[in-house]
This record gives sequence, C-alpha cells and structure tokens, in this order.
Amino acid sequence: MVMKYLTSALIFIIPLFVQGETLNDAFTKGKASGDIRVFWYDGQRDLRTDRTALTIGGILSYQTAPFYGIQANASFFSSNGITSLTKMPESGQTSNLKSDGSSINILGEAALSYIYEDTLIKYGRQRLNTPLTNDYYNRMLPNSFEALMIENRSITDITLKGAYITKWKYKDSDRFISPTENFGFHRDITMIGATSQKWGIKNEVYDYYVPDVMNALYIQSEMPKFLSIDSPFNLSGAIQYLNENGVGNELIGLSSTYLIGTKVGVHYGDWSLTGLFTQIGDQSLAGTGGRYAKMGWGGFITYTDFQIDGETENAGALAYGGILTHRFDTTVEASLKYLRIDQSDAKQSDPSSLTDNPRPDSDEYNFDATYQPTKSFRLRCRLAYIDYNPDTTEFYKNRAYDEFNTRIIADYLF
Repeated sequence: MVMKYLTSALIFIIPLFVQGETLNDAFTKGKASGDIRVFWYDGQRDLRTDRTALTIGGILSYQTAPFYGIQANASFFSSNGITSLTKMPESGQTSNLKSDGSSINILGEAALSYIYEDTLIKYGRQRLNTPLTNDYYNRMLPNSFEALMIENRSITDITLKGAYITKWKYKDSDRFISPTENFGFHRDITMIGATSQKWGIKNEVYDYYVPDVMNALYIQSEMPKFLSIDSPFNLSGAIQYLNENGVGNELIGLSSTYLIGTKVGVHYGDWSLTGLFTQIGDQSLAGTGGRYAKMGWGGFITYTDFQIDGETENAGALAYGGILTHRFDTTVEASLKYLRIDQSDAKQSDPSSLTDNPRPDSDEYNFDATYQPTKSFRLRCRLAYIDYNPDTTEFYKNRAYDEFNTRIIADYLF
C-alpha cells in the first residue's frame, strides 16, 4: 500500500518540478539511460522438460539531477517473448514467476533519494547490491525490492549500510511480494552491514534478520592483487563465510547451516587461472539464489556460482573447480570453466535439509565469451554441459541424466 502511494506521488510530483526555474534544472540536467537486450536461451535436458526462448526487452531509466540533495529515479522493466519459454510447473520455481512465458512490463524502480554530507537515504522500489539481497541480473530483467536503504561514509575507508526490505520482485516476475510470502506468511528483512577497502583488501560484513525465520551473518575478505600491479605476474585470493540460524518461532523449521568458500587466482599478462571451493552445511542456504523456490532474494553467492542449476548451495554439497580466462584484446574475453559437485544424498533426502529434491553428483563444463567493441554494444555467449552421475543418488539410479545449455545475450547500452 505504501508503495502505491509513493508511485502515485512520483507521478504527481515530477510534473510539478518543471514549474520553477530551479526545479526545471533538475529535469533538464537529469539523465536517461537504458539497456536494450535480446536473449536466446536453449536448454536440452534429460528426464526434465526442454526449454527454449527468444526474448527482447530491457530497462529504460531516468534520474533527475540533484535538487538540494534530493533526486528521483524510475526504471521501466520489459521482457517480451518472440518465442515463448516452454511452460514450466511451479515446482522448483518461485510462485510469483511468470512460468507461462508471457510478457513482463512493470515499473521496476521508483524511488526518492536524499544525500546529506556523507549519508545517502533512498526509499522506494530499487535494485540492491548485497550478498543475500541483490539484483540477480543474469537473464532478461533484474530483481528489485521495496525498501528503505541508508549508507554512510563518514568514517574513512568504511561504508556503513542498513536496509529495511518489505517486498521483492523476482527477476522473472511482474509482482512485488513479501520476502516470505511463498511460505504463506509475511515477514520483512532487516539488514545491517559495513564494507571497507584499504591496502588493496576489501572486507564485507552483513547481518540479515527475518523475524521468526532466521538470522544470517555473512563475512567476506578479498584481495584482488597480492603483488605489484605493474608486474605481469600476480596473485589474488578471497574467502567467504556465511552462518544461518533459525530464530523466534522458526516458521520454516530452519536450523543451523553454513557456507565456506575460497578462491585463489594466478595471473600472468592477459591470462588468469582461478581455483574455487565451496562447502555447505547440513541444510540448503535460505535467502539465496539456491533457494529462490522459497526465499530467493538474490543471485547465488558462492564463488562456484557459474553452475547451471545452483546446486552448490544444496545441503551438504561440496564443490570445487577452476576457471581459465584469456583476454585477447580490449574487446574479446573468453573463459573455460570446470566444476565438480559432490552431493550428499543422505542430507538432501532429510526433509529438514530444505533441499527440494536430492541431486546426483555432477561435472560441469562451461565456455563463456564476451565481445564488446564499444561501450554501447556487448555480446555474450555461454555453452554449458552438465554431466550427472545418476548412480550417486537412489532417485536417479540407472537413469541417463545430463543437460546442455546455450545462452546468447546481446545488449545495446545508452
């Protein structure tokens, strides 16, 4: 209800800005931007429904120039199938997903922001960029949220963050719903966090609290370069840790689980080789891309997040792999990726694990390439093959099971 009033207020207030000369500057000096996107997707899947789609759409945005520290912004999201995605059952998808492949047209962002000295306050529909609440912009449209967000940079090298989130819109949806609506009740998310960057090391700490559901603590430390940036040879590394615990009435029966992840990179000139590792506790991670069927407020947070089905966030999963990347010139970059996921049939078969269905062990092979000759045009391609070992779980035993996935995304940016 509050969001309806805000949207109506924006529609009413914006025309009034032009009545005064100073307010008129807020619009004449404002900025329009956009991302026109064409997306081809093809998934050939054993034992499951094949999926194919060609979609066009994107994002059209406008932001006013500051007026005494106040700015307004709005973004229209659109996704229109030229050939529709194969209809998917709701199982395994969030209930506000448009699983029939029909068009999505929605005001995805509509917010007012205010900057005073070192503090930013933003209220309304907006895209967020935190580990468990992020825009997940890997297909046609991003996630967005209805939230009050605050950032403060008054401490040198440190950014303090806070957010109170009342609704979210999944990327393939045209509805804003409660963060826990898919469980049949309504609870909001409170997030506090801090980031710092000094001596080339970036540290992040976030805490998410959902009453009667969970508390999740996320910590990450990343060093992009160990050695001199002028050297053709260099090293990089990062570590991440997440701990989740049920709180209050524990309405989804969540008990303790965790994530530990590391990545180490070796770089030489235009080449890089990165090793990846992820370990998950006895339950699936809640509130991440791996749980978007129920509580997916963001994309996958694991360093091993390039997999097709997000299975590195399953209960008891252990994943490891590597990425070999070469930048041919300023316009072309390509990567070969390998990932092994060892699943725990016993843990995932336990109803308390929160994993929807047990998954077999698998090996995944990816080829990713990006071509960007100008700032305005970008073309990305992904070829992915996942080879499941069905004998590692009773459900799929003695059944052939693999998947080949193709994605081509073209963007015109302005």
